[in-house]
Amino acid sequence: MFRKLFMPLIFVSIALCQTHITTSIYDTTFSKSKIAIPDFKLEDTSGVFDEAWSTINDVLKRDIQNSGYFDVLPETRIQMIKSPFDGPIDFEEWGSIEANHLVVGQVINLDGVMRVEVRLFEIPTKKTILAKAYKSKPSLSRKTAHIIADDIMKYLKNIQFATSKIVFSKDSLVTMHKETRTLKELFIMDYDGFNQFPITAGGIAISPSAIKSDGAILLSYCSYEKAFTIDASYGIFLKEGLRAHPRKLFGRKGHRASTPAISPDGKKVAFSVSHLGNVDLWVMNLDGSDLLRVTRHPSVDTNPSWAPGGNAILYTSDRTGAPQIYRMDADGLNNQRVTYENPYNDSAAWNPHYDYITYVSRFDNDFDIFVMDLKTSKNYRLTYREGSNEDPCWSPDGERICFSSNRTGTWQLYVVNRTDKDSTIQVTRTGNNRTPIWIP
Repeated sequence: MFRKLFMPLIFVSIALCQTHITTSIYDTTFSKSKIAIPDFKLEDTSGVFDEAWSTINDVLKRDIQNSGYFDVLPETRIQMIKSPFDGPIDFEEWGSIEANHLVVGQVINLDGVMRVEVRLFEIPTKKTILAKAYKSKPSLSRKTAHIIADDIMKYLKNIQFATSKIVFSKDSLVTMHKETRTLKELFIMDYDGFNQFPITAGGIAISPSAIKSDGAILLSYCSYEKAFTIDASYGIFLKEGLRAHPRKLFGRKGHRASTPAISPDGKKVAFSVSHLGNVDLWVMNLDGSDLLRVTRHPSVDTNPSWAPGGNAILYTSDRTGAPQIYRMDADGLNNQRVTYENPYNDSAAWNPHYDYITYVSRFDNDFDIFVMDLKTSKNYRLTYREGSNEDPCWSPDGERICFSSNRTGTWQLYVVNRTDKDSTIQVTRTGNNRTPIWIP
């Protein structure tokens, strides 16, 4: 029997933890580990769990493959080996199809409760290295699969991303006074594009910034109030939880505030303000106190991004004649130019774990995504002239980048591993979607 073959299961509840591994951004030729994931066994004859079982099989394999660190062996190769449910694991046979690891699982109906048992084997050592059981509902099969994937990847590569979320801006059409208008609302979704839900309504909301603090999501964004009226104005808003009522952080007559960025500790927000034809950066506490103007230059200073420790800010400035990436201390001192290679660079984002940044460079009229090692100033290009590729942001574990691209004719969101430009996957397919921000 399945339960007698292996070590005892560890029972776990649904939870998420983010962590990372240490590799070079230029290590683009590393060999991916091969992992075999046969379809889980279904212990249910009622048919109630059929869809959930199928979803778990599909989502788990996609998550592991999407990590960029594994090759999930195809079903045709797995079918060459005796089923792991037909007796003891034959490690030599699994090794013969080049599997480094094997995932074996089953979905069990326990009086309407879905129990998923999972075991991870290391083929060369013939050892069981992970065994867990998960209790869930069939309606939460996607979430369950994401959690299982994160547990496997954490153990093997010390990375997790499958349970993370992406906040983004999406176009919506409304009819106002017999005219069709395009509004922009903020949505949240799973990293792979599923389970999209709106989190703002009734206006134009753009440029989201979000972090997770004490288990709640802090969301700041730019909102165009009273859109399409003579009293229209830009302001910075804050939602302390996705269901919370938005609170205005900054809004002054004659001032256009945009591009907010919440500090990593969740205490401050940096943003740009346009006033009398000039654009500068400001910083304030999230309670509205200690408003400080941190740049004073006749050029345009915009698009702030905090360092992981909150001690410095990246931003874009055209003070040398064209947009380039600069760095300054959080109080506005010690300004330094960061990018030199291309004539137009913008939209920098600081990696949450490493001294890397991602940003865009313009070529002709389109943009491409780059990664820079701040210690060496070396660049690695992730996209190559497939439409315009913009709005890059880091995953919470610092291993992937989400960005927007119009390569298909509409603006969609894509995810790419930072070490492998060929790992790009498309995660949205309808409407126009921009300015992603990735949260745990």
